Amino acid sequence: MKVQIFKEQTNGSNCYDVRVLTEEATVQDYLDAINLFIDKNTSAPCRGCDECCWERIPLTSVDVLSYIQRLGSQLGLEKNWPLLDFLKRYAYIYVEGQVVDISLGYTLEGACQFLNRDQRICTGYTARSLVCQSYICMESTERAQELRSQLVNQGMDEMVRLWLIQSRRRGGKLYMHEAHKACPQLADYPVNAFSGKESYSQVLLKDVCDPILWNELNQPG
Repeated sequence: MKVQIFKEQTNGSNCYDVRVLTEEATVQDYLDAINLFIDKNTSAPCRGCDECCWERIPLTSVDVLSYIQRLGSQLGLEKNWPLLDFLKRYAYIYVEGQVVDISLGYTLEGACQFLNRDQRICTGYTARSLVCQSYICMESTERAQELRSQLVNQGMDEMVRLWLIQSRRRGGKLYMHEAHKACPQLADYPVNAFSGKESYSQVLLKDVCDPILWNELNQPG
């Protein structure tokens, strides 16, 4: 075990906390620990509950690569530019000035477009995004919340970087679903821990976390 997710009491209420046990721990180890915690601590399965499927679902670079690799044939993506085609058809790209937000697309009613509303299940479950995989229906400690936030934010930044690079290679035109004075710059999205990675097993937690958070996660329990 490289990452431990465990219950903690905060102000008399149950919440979950996280501890990293080795410097070799990856994002996938973190997700595996979350799944184990859910299996052991959830009194009823969440199948048939779609409450979290109506929230904004930010996308990391690994998320999109996973959707393409696992669901590519059924999504019918363009062969030469599958990433850009996925973003155009299945994501929502919002740009305001230099700030870019890329999330999963949603229906007119506001649900994730991968939600089967009749059965209330995810049709892309095997490739679901980091923010979905790391969701636990329970309050969390500040450091657990901050870890999830830093992972999602860095992964999102890399997604934007790839969007900018591949759009430039394709011809330079940026496809956006909504834009206000858009002027995104590649320099604003530098290489980070997610760059060049195709799976979460390749991303080390210590490379994502800032020093303060990393020290907190390594505190002995």
